[in-house]
Amino acid sequence: MTDTRATQRIVTRPGAGNTPRPAGRRAHRFDVVAAWGMLTPAVVMFLTFVIVPALVGIGLSFTEWDFFRPPVFVGFDNYTRLVSDPDVWQALGVTIQYVVLGVIPTVLIGFMMAVLINANMPGVPVLRVLYFVPVVLSVAVSAVLWSFMYDPRQGPIAALFRVVDVPPVDFLNSEVLALPSLVLMMIWLALPIVIIFYLAGLQRVPEDIYSAAALDGAGTWRMLWSMTWPNVMPTTLVVVVLQIINFVANSLDVALIMTGGGPLGATRSLSLYAYEQAFMSQNVGYASALSIFQLLLIVGIIALGRVLGSRSFR
Repeated sequence: MTDTRATQRIVTRPGAGNTPRPAGRRAHRFDVVAAWGMLTPAVVMFLTFVIVPALVGIGLSFTEWDFFRPPVFVGFDNYTRLVSDPDVWQALGVTIQYVVLGVIPTVLIGFMMAVLINANMPGVPVLRVLYFVPVVLSVAVSAVLWSFMYDPRQGPIAALFRVVDVPPVDFLNSEVLALPSLVLMMIWLALPIVIIFYLAGLQRVPEDIYSAAALDGAGTWRMLWSMTWPNVMPTTLVVVVLQIINFVANSLDVALIMTGGGPLGATRSLSLYAYEQAFMSQNVGYASALSIFQLLLIVGIIALGRVLGSRSFR
């Protein structure tokens, strides 16, 4: 936009009004074409891999389909079944546990690590390398790695327990410990993105408020919770919404690889239940209804976050 205006100023003669000459119009058309040229691949990808599958999923949720015979329209039967299915509410409870146990620690730990990294304290270069490691690993590789760590026979955690003469714990086969063990791995996987968001948010906090607080005798913790934390609240709202989506979506991959949804459904989220209905029971229509139900929950949470955020910053 700046280059276009500069071009128009150069080609406009005194007394000729503000009408750009053909050279200015050509430059403007070139900018528009260039912008559309750069946007088009992203728009096509978004339509192909997000919008079209979502519309197909909505359509399938009103059908009964087993991959082999043509879909049969059944109206709202899948949604009626969804409401009365006890496995849905158990999976919804597990999904809520993933979110509650995962999002709050991820946000707080990510914020504290970003503050430490931003402060350039001794050892920060090592911390920067360590926090960036999960970024280069896929969810599947991370899940296999953490499954080995939790192995009660050969894993490093079991080895540490043996050193202090404590019997090894079978984390992934414990009905109580399986879900927290998976959440711990997901927190480790999510922290790098959260730290990057908070590092960007910390750059926007004015330095002069710290100088004024120091003159008033405010300590480090006082500055952290009374000045830094409120100033990064917009970043926090974004991070919370993204991590809710992350813990809902990634619970499928992580639970499928590490526990298969067990033991006794203790780690089976809504995503995994929909996967089981689609690819194990061949109830594609019902699985689509489950996915739409989950999508509506996420959209509702995002809308609630926007409302709370708009009220907080009025």
